[in-house]
Amino acid sequence: MVEELSRALFFAGVPVAAISYLLTWWALKKQYLHGETTLKGVESHFKSVSKARSRRKKEKKEWRKKGVAEHVAEPDKQEIQKMNPVFEKWLSFGGGFYGVVGLLTYAVVELGEISDFFNRFDGVSSLISDITPNLFIGLFINSITNFIVAIAWPVYWLRDIHSDHIWIWFVIAYAAYEAGTRLALKKGS
Repeated sequence: MVEELSRALFFAGVPVAAISYLLTWWALKKQYLHGETTLKGVESHFKSVSKARSRRKKEKKEWRKKGVAEHVAEPDKQEIQKMNPVFEKWLSFGGGFYGVVGLLTYAVVELGEISDFFNRFDGVSSLISDITPNLFIGLFINSITNFIVAIAWPVYWLRDIHSDHIWIWFVIAYAAYEAGTRLALKKGS
């Protein structure tokens, strides 16, 4: 049990705490979080931003269907302030704990794919000769597949964690998320 606990701390707790801290700290620094000082406030804020962005995308789609180039509506404050691609991805996974672990999973899967991609080639000439439209189509499909894997992150990680006490991993990951987020909020205020 002690070995399981230490593995969970090292492989789940440390990465989740670090990513949570960095995302929250950066969101505070870039003023994506406006005056939020609690964990509940951060999660609530990102849920509302995520919903507003989804609603805005849906409205744009409806206006395009109607043949109007662009709907002239009062833009959302969050729409004016362009978000960093990392935050866009975090929001696409729902923000909060689920979003942090989804983003972490996406990064792990994508980095593994990139490593495998470059390890396939013997050199630069081999890489250049393999650049075809099929390569780009394959990369696009892999990116979509990796996004789906990241959304279903519990399934991805359960495949790799061989334990009779899987609940320990989830408790530690959530506690690490809370600790990282709270520390960033404390430092940022």
